[in-house]
Amino acid sequence: MRDLAVRVGVVLCVAAAGYIGAARLDDTVAVFDFRADLNASASYRDRTYLPGRGLAGNWRVLEDARLWMPHDASYRVVEGPAAGLETHRYARFFLLGLLLPRRQTDSASAPFVFCYGCTRDTLGPRVQVLSRSSDLLFGRTS
Repeated sequence: MRDLAVRVGVVLCVAAAGYIGAARLDDTVAVFDFRADLNASASYRDRTYLPGRGLAGNWRVLEDARLWMPHDASYRVVEGPAAGLETHRYARFFLLGLLLPRRQTDSASAPFVFCYGCTRDTLGPRVQVLSRSSDLLFGRTS
């Protein structure tokens, strides 16, 4: 008799869980549907660089770099004296994925440079500035 009560209890618990899950399925799917609609309404730029300031700096500078750098180029990422706390710690890793197949290096001989918190004077006369914003500078070493 006890085994029968346990089996009936398990069947009732599974049935209740199934019923509750099926009853709340539309709310669960609606959460994912909302995120899908939100993503579909975003532009390519917003999906890639995130709205606003973005993860790695100004989207225009990053897009200029992606379009102007040759695919076999290498670049370095440096922080200038004005980088401060607003510098994104993950920018270096974001650039690794965004700029593939280009290679990121720490070598000062890299032909391209990204500098957070730099001015034209900080990088010196050898760097030709190709694109810049208030917090990010992209240039080529001559």
